[in-house]
Amino acid sequence: MARAKWFDSQSNELLFDKYATQMDSWQKAIADGMIEPEEIEQQAQRVAGLLREIEPKLSDELHDKLTQALYELAVLYGMVQTSELALLEEGGK
Repeated sequence: MARAKWFDSQSNELLFDKYATQMDSWQKAIADGMIEPEEIEQQAQRVAGLLREIEPKLSDELHDKLTQALYELAVLYGMVQTSELALLEEGGK
């Protein structure tokens, strides 16, 4: 299986959003137009399972780098959520 690229070769932007919308887990969760709390919990468990599988296979150096990348990704998602909530609140005024 070919390695999925993380970055667009032209724009150098992350491709995760593109891949996310193609994932079966996303397609099933959004099929009814709503994301239910249990679907979020199932996705959290899926991610945790993958991380548990990957973590012991990493060298210390790669573990540190991936840990930092995951922390920064969490910060990015938090920033996006906060920004979107602020826009929603502004729109309701």
